[in-house]
Formats: sequence, C-alpha cells, structure tokens
Amino acid sequence: MHQIILNLDKRSQIMERLFRYEKVATKIEDIIVRNHLKPGDKIPSLRDVVKELGVSLATVVQAYIILETKGIVIPKPKSGYFVNSSPHNKLQPLVPLIVSQVPATIEVNTIVTEMLKNIRKYAKIDFATMAPPPELMPITKINKAMINASKETSNGNYEYPYLEGHPRLLKQIALHTIGWNKSISQDDVLITNGCIEAISLCLSAVTKAGDIVAIECPTYPGILQCLESKGLRAFKIGIDPETGLNLDELEAGLNTNRIAACVFSPSLHNPVGCSMPEENKIHLVKMLGERNIPLIEDDALGEIYFGTNRPLPAKAYDEYDNVLYCSSFSKTLTPGFRIGWVIGGKRHADIERLKFSTNVSTNTVLQDTIGRYLESGDYHNHLKKLRAVVKVHVTKYRNAISNYFPPDTKISLPKGGYSLWIELPNGISALELQNLALRTGVAFSPGQVSSTSTNFYQYIRINCSLMYNNKIDHALHVLGELVYTQLKRSGTALA
Repeated sequence: MHQIILNLDKRSQIMERLFRYEKVATKIEDIIVRNHLKPGDKIPSLRDVVKELGVSLATVVQAYIILETKGIVIPKPKSGYFVNSSPHNKLQPLVPLIVSQVPATIEVNTIVTEMLKNIRKYAKIDFATMAPPPELMPITKINKAMINASKETSNGNYEYPYLEGHPRLLKQIALHTIGWNKSISQDDVLITNGCIEAISLCLSAVTKAGDIVAIECPTYPGILQCLESKGLRAFKIGIDPETGLNLDELEAGLNTNRIAACVFSPSLHNPVGCSMPEENKIHLVKMLGERNIPLIEDDALGEIYFGTNRPLPAKAYDEYDNVLYCSSFSKTLTPGFRIGWVIGGKRHADIERLKFSTNVSTNTVLQDTIGRYLESGDYHNHLKKLRAVVKVHVTKYRNAISNYFPPDTKISLPKGGYSLWIELPNGISALELQNLALRTGVAFSPGQVSSTSTNFYQYIRINCSLMYNNKIDHALHVLGELVYTQLKRSGTALA
C-alpha cells in the first residue's frame, strides 16, 4: 500500500488553488481509481499517508473528512478507512457564478415573511430552519444553570439589567477568544438579541439610507432583510464554493463604487458552507482596513466546523480595529434564548448607544444562565459532540439527495454548518418547487430569498439539522420526485 502512494503522479499545477488537505484528498481518490480498488477494500492509513507525503496528521485527517463527506470512503472503528460500498458521489460540485456588479435595491421582506408563515402552518418536515438538533441541546444542564440563576437575588438579575451585558457572560465570551491573534477583553463585548440584532446595530452605526453595502452572493436572508429595512443598496460579490469571497471582485467594486460597509461571513458561509483561507482573511482585513471601510463579520456558524481546527474569524487578524464581529449561541446552544453579541472595534461606543436607545439591553437571566453553563466547562464537549453528529448527518443528507435528485444536480461540499446549497437542473423554479413541496408537508429555503440576483432562481437550501431517520429520507425522496415532475412539465426531462 505504501508503494501505491509513492507511485502517484504529482499534479500540483492543476491544484494550485486547492488547500493542501484537498490535494491529499485528490491523491487518495487517484489511488482508488488508478489501482481499481473495489468497495470494501482498505485504503492507506492516516499514518501511512503522513509518512509518505510528508504532511501533518491534521492535514490528512481533514482530507479523509472530505472523502467521507463525499461518500467515497467510510471509517470502521479500530480498522481504518475503506472504499464505500455505495459511493454516493454522482452529483456534480458547485461552480462559481458571475453576478451583476451593479448596486441593487432589495425586496425580500415580504417573501421571507410569507415563507416563514407558510412553513409554520403547513410544514411537517422543516428543511428551512437552521438550528441545532433539539436532541443535542444540553437542555438538562441549561435548565440547572437557569434554576441557579433564578435562585440568587443578590446578582442583579431581578433589577434593571446590565446595559453592556451580564459580567459572567461577558467574561466567558472574552475567554472564548483566547486563541485569536488580537486579545479581546469583556469591555470589548456587547450582548445583543441574537446575531441578527448585532448585524443590524452595526449597519445602523456605519451607514445611512441610500448607502451601498457589499454583501456575498448568495447570502443569509436575514442580512438582506436588514439592508431592505434600512433603505440600503446591495453590491453583490460572488463566492467560490471552496475558498469563499472573491477578493478580486471586491477590490474592483471598491475601486468603482462608494461602498459604505461590507457584511461577510468569512468562515462557514451561510448557505454554501465554504471558508476563506487564512491568507485571504488577512488580505480582506487589510484591504478594508486601509480604506477604513467597516467589515461587519457574521460568524454565527463559526463553531460548527468539520475539520480538526476552528477556522479563525477575520476579527482575529484585525490590526486596524475595523472589524465589527457578530455571533451568537443560537446555532450551538439554545436558539430560543436569542443571545448574541458584537465586538465593535473602534465603532463599539456608537453601537452601544444605538443598543441602549432601542431596547436598552438583553434578558439578564438568560445571559446569566448561559454564563453559568459556560463556566461549567461542558461547552467544549458539547460542541465536539455536536460537530461530529452534524457532520455525519450532512453526509447522510447529501447521499440521499444524490440518490433521489436528477444526476445533473449540483451540490455544495460544506466545510461546516448545517446546510447544503443545491443547484437544480435547468427548467426548475425554486419558488414553484417550494409551493409543491409545502402541499406534501416539506419545507426548504428557495434561492430567491438568499440574493437580489436572478442567478439563483433554481437554487435551494436544505438544512440538515433534523436528525436523519426514515421520515427525513422519505421527505428527501418526495422532494426529488417533485424535481423530476417539474423537469417533465418544463420539457427538459432527462432522456
């Protein structure tokens, strides 16, 4: 098996844009193809690959995660990795799209509001809502922390609330950033009602009606809703499904437009699941810092990574104090608590004033509850388990979609998060498909709510946060059949 690796052709020119671990993954795929390995055959062990290719164990682990996510290999406890008996890899990968470089007005609030109402009313299987699986929420421990927070009457929880946030929670959030290049103190943090309020406050602090804001295309629908409500225009920047934000497009846009701010998700982008390489994040921070253009960073999904190490946010490299960092516990602990935070950099005081003048503060008892839970030290183990389970379920969803959807469907290969971003074949309308699916009790998020561009009318987002079972499998099967039905009606059915 060692000799097989040594005999692999080197194709580094073709893969210059790929990460090192993706090169390793490609080489392992070459092993399988060139040596005609059959389902059930064992492939090189992690240590064999480390020794022969001269790369780190972390790099090889990430490469095998990629192969496992694709359905090409499967792990067997204490035995190693084997060729999958049913490699569900027939679907094509996503490719970057060129988007219009003209500032656009936004009109998504009505469609998003109606969509959410219909989901609540008709959906039995909800692939639209992104949240941690209820089965994995540490509800018992959270409840215990809440009881303790409610018992004490001397901690200020029953008085007018702390304006900046509960000291216990502020301290824990600051400690959570200890691995960043730039240290954060609890005085740098402001607690908000979820990540979306943090983003909204940041936009209000650095823009005015009519301004142009650069956003990723596609993006999280909530960001579009924020822009629309404030009368802001969107300048769309394309993303690469592997490396995220297109920095060349951004630089061109900055040179030709008066952009007031940027709202990006450099790590674990919603909905595609890509992450910018470290050097790209550093370049992004420098590009905007030198121009004094605020970068509002949405890092709500940063903890749900599938690799060995957490992708650091752009804020970790911020030497300009120009990144307004937004995150929350909604994607990792309890979405119903709506506890988020912002680290506003040099604009922090302005954000604080806006927070105080709108709703004063965020629920103190819930802040204290999460602070106490974080103090217990259980959060690290919870996240570890959550990431492992979500990664497996994303793979299962992806495999089912590969089985049930047309073969010319394109699908993302996320590096983390809960969602799959899917390009359906030509002739499919995501909104029409949504209406058909809701009649069967199945909901998803159509691409139209993730962009102002018409490029995404045939895209859908499937969230994989529901624990995979026979009902989920059946719902994906039904959705696939509806796609085939639409293809037949459009006259573009496969021969």
